[in-house]
Amino acid sequence: MRAPVSETSLTIDLRERGELPPHAYAFYRLRELAPGQQARVLADEEPRLIMESVSLQLRHHIHWEVVEQGPPLWTVLVRPRDEVAARTLMDLLARDHERLDKLFAQALHKVNAGDVAGAAPLLKEFATGLQRHLHAEDEILAPAFVGPRDPSGSDPTSTMLREHRDIREQVVLLESYFDDDALPEPSEVAPFFGILSGVLAKHETREELNLFPQWDMALKKGLDEAGRDALVERIRAILEGREA
Repeated sequence: MRAPVSETSLTIDLRERGELPPHAYAFYRLRELAPGQQARVLADEEPRLIMESVSLQLRHHIHWEVVEQGPPLWTVLVRPRDEVAARTLMDLLARDHERLDKLFAQALHKVNAGDVAGAAPLLKEFATGLQRHLHAEDEILAPAFVGPRDPSGSDPTSTMLREHRDIREQVVLLESYFDDDALPEPSEVAPFFGILSGVLAKHETREELNLFPQWDMALKKGLDEAGRDALVERIRAILEGREA
């Protein structure tokens, strides 16, 4: 069955790449993909490694799936990632990192502009979302997919749990400035926003590079497709506040 072609489709035939490697040709064409647009990539070789390379180059801002199997020809449907619901646990968690980062960055921008009143609801929404995210990782995922633990506490799971405790403490401290009826001065809270912003960035990078691959491997070994899908939906419900 052929993938439907819409008016907003872009067709990229890797057989027309000339001297370029297939992943380079696909990258140069797919970086032009606009919101609301989709691309059909045609390949005369198994395309999964090619598409994984392109996705990495595009910082995982695309979603791709093989919709027609070869040989002799494979067809891959590509869309902007944000226009497709997360289907894997790692993608779901990484997207929630991005969502929380945007909320916190908006609050920080408000504080730096002297608009503490505007920052307050953004900080509250961020803190609520962060608690849901940490609960999902600490209480559901870490116990289920715990990897080898180092007595020194330097393994990815121990590092994550320790950093989560530190992040919680920093968020509680920051929120305490907004608890009273009188809002704080921007100069009072700006340093705390700046410090926490750096802590979050480093933590998320370590988590996505060191821990997520372990969880991904454990998922593939320990659960079948139905089990993985059920876990994704449970974590999605927690992150969205539909399950405690």
